[in-house]
Amino acid sequence: MKNNYRGQIGLLTPNLSHRLEYAAFCFIRWVFGRLTVPQAASLSAFFWRLIAPHLRRHRRAESNLKAALPRLRDSERKKLLTRMWDNLGRTSAEALRLDEIADDPNSLTLNFSTDALAIMQSQTPAIFVSLHYGNWEVTALAAERFNKPLLGIYKRVVNPLVDRDVTQLRARFYTGGFVSKGPDAVRSITRAIKSGYSVAVMADLRESNGDLVPFFSIPSPSTTFPAMMARLHRLPIVIIRAVRTAPGQFRIDAERLELTISENRKADILENTARIQAGLEKLIRDEPALWMWGHRRWGTESVPVSNQSSYK
Repeated sequence: MKNNYRGQIGLLTPNLSHRLEYAAFCFIRWVFGRLTVPQAASLSAFFWRLIAPHLRRHRRAESNLKAALPRLRDSERKKLLTRMWDNLGRTSAEALRLDEIADDPNSLTLNFSTDALAIMQSQTPAIFVSLHYGNWEVTALAAERFNKPLLGIYKRVVNPLVDRDVTQLRARFYTGGFVSKGPDAVRSITRAIKSGYSVAVMADLRESNGDLVPFFSIPSPSTTFPAMMARLHRLPIVIIRAVRTAPGQFRIDAERLELTISENRKADILENTARIQAGLEKLIRDEPALWMWGHRRWGTESVPVSNQSSYK
């Protein structure tokens, strides 16, 4: 199967702002390329800790934390957010060096459940569900270790020049290419699955047209896509994450998700979507500082604590 990715340059002509932003991106890549992976990660983390607390997204992260984890004291929330920005800084630098991480035989430790390991060792496609936690880019390296052909579902970067380069940095690990969300996505993914490709999707972001299911006890618009594709093609769902254990070293955890299968397609998709979100929430609660709290996950700039009602 040919790589589905086509450079976005032809879809959107870069403007001056794009070109200036891309020049800054290239400069950062050049600087980080002169350092070891741990050095680049530490430098990036320093700047993120310094700058990010002054951004609007930091205030949103504070609001989200107050809603989702209201028992945290102010001092605990402050420390958590500092660690969050530190992690994001390291992740952004490491994402530029995925080839080096993958080529290091000591960089990965695989911690897979028995069922997840059997899926990785088989030729059966699967739906890999992950979240913006730890270093989420590293999860794809597990597929390469098992020679598991992978197609990625992704959201395009607004800057087409940066989008092209970032996608090319990941291309080695997504041999089926990339599909962005759109009207042709289901058709492209169906073809890939029939050709033996597994599908990787990030399921922790707000989906404006998604169904409401609980996420930290708050009804949250969530993507039904993984549950829908799993049911349509009778595929297993594996929840996967990558946790940094030391500079340049990661542990990848993977576990098969138990799915509900009945004659009621709509009910199954809703129930399994809720199970996916519950699984992601469990991972976040393990170490909240490793998740990106700055997203508009619940569809508002802030979610009042009083709105934390259970989904019925």
